Amino acid sequence: MQKISYITLSLALGLTSAIGTAQAFSLNDAAKLTGAVAAPNSTAAQSAELVGKLTELNVSSEQAVGGTSALLGLAKNQLAGEDYSQLIGNVPALANLTGGGLGGQVGKVSGLLGKSNPLDSSAQNNLQNLGDVGNAFSALGMDSGMVGQFAPVLLQFIGNQGVGQPLLGTLTNLWTGQPAGL
Repeated sequence: MQKISYITLSLALGLTSAIGTAQAFSLNDAAKLTGAVAAPNSTAAQSAELVGKLTELNVSSEQAVGGTSALLGLAKNQLAGEDYSQLIGNVPALANLTGGGLGGQVGKVSGLLGKSNPLDSSAQNNLQNLGDVGNAFSALGMDSGMVGQFAPVLLQFIGNQGVGQPLLGTLTNLWTGQPAGL
């Protein structure tokens, strides 16, 4: 009889865990809700649009946000301050996806799951090159080669928001290692 009690307790804990997981904050749900509720062309709708485009690369919404946050962290560390400010000013949807926005939420979820937080402020400050970004992608459960798939999607989105040369060229070089136009 005591054995049955242990099994019942184990099942109850398992169900509680499953219910807790089902009720956990999901960036995918947040992106869908944000896109559905937000006014068309609002910052939230544009953020959701970008996340949607990135998930077409067969990554989760959390990985899409985290990867974008890593690339933006590299940009923040390598661009002149006024260039990064211009980027965020011209494409405010990106601010939602950085370490201070949804990107920070991805990091907090990683911490809760006992994983290192690839998006905490010290990690963001250490993103100095594409190798560092690749390591952040790996920490998010993606192959570091995904950086090469994220960059064109992100660059196209930024270009469609009105960011032109020379900033777009600088970002292309920074995120792909190739001059713009190649």
